Amino acid sequence: MRIVVPPDLHPLVRKALRALKPDPRLSYRPELDDKLLRTPRGFIQIAVARDHTERAGRLLDMFVRTIEGPDVLGRVFFVDDKTMLEVDGEKFRFRFKEENARTPHRPTPEERREIAAHPHFHSVPKADYHPTNRFTLEVYDPNVGYRYRARLAERKRATLEHALAEVPALLRRLVQENRDAEVELERRRRAWAEQERREAEARERREQEEARRGELLTDARAWREASLLREYAAAVLQARGADDDGQQRWATWARSVADEMDPLTRCGSVQEGDP
Repeated sequence: MRIVVPPDLHPLVRKALRALKPDPRLSYRPELDDKLLRTPRGFIQIAVARDHTERAGRLLDMFVRTIEGPDVLGRVFFVDDKTMLEVDGEKFRFRFKEENARTPHRPTPEERREIAAHPHFHSVPKADYHPTNRFTLEVYDPNVGYRYRARLAERKRATLEHALAEVPALLRRLVQENRDAEVELERRRRAWAEQERREAEARERREQEEARRGELLTDARAWREASLLREYAAAVLQARGADDDGQQRWATWARSVADEMDPLTRCGSVQEGDP
């Protein structure tokens, strides 16, 4: 049965209704062809029963005209298989679908025979889905398809036609939430950058302090060894006599070695200058 498309609908909606086809994922259940129609990529995403396409078209027409109207000034566009909205520079993904009631499937006599013949491998469904003529419109972040940001649906005392009046305020709220999230993200980035800078400075100070302490210990050991050399040179002169020219030359050389080792007498020691 061909879908009748009213000529006064928005062009995007008319194209989407004309593109509706049975869901290829359910090709093994031809009895659902009229119950689950979907649009392919490049059209507004719709999931609807054939008998309810007229109302679905009217609802989508209201929605798209609201998006493009003066209260929103947005646009509808497509990315791969996604239907997108752009409002005030912010992008969202949206879905429009008919809700289906789920009931346990009652096998036919033929299906019961199939189950009996192949109890573990058969194509008999466990549930049946029935169109309800109740529609929902969900708005998602651009690259998220599992958790919606906002949802408009039929209510007990209000139809989706009435709920669509909330669209401008709803989208303004989502845009503001995105802006607030961007501000918060930038604040966190600055805080993280400042924390990294402080940690880098603290790490550099620790490394410098460790290096100075290492140099201090090295100088202390060198001073102790230089002092030991001087004591040793003095002891040699005392034991062998200070009048011997050879011993004097040796002692002078030993003291020069000690002076080169001693941080108190050589240049560039850690004790020189401010700590």
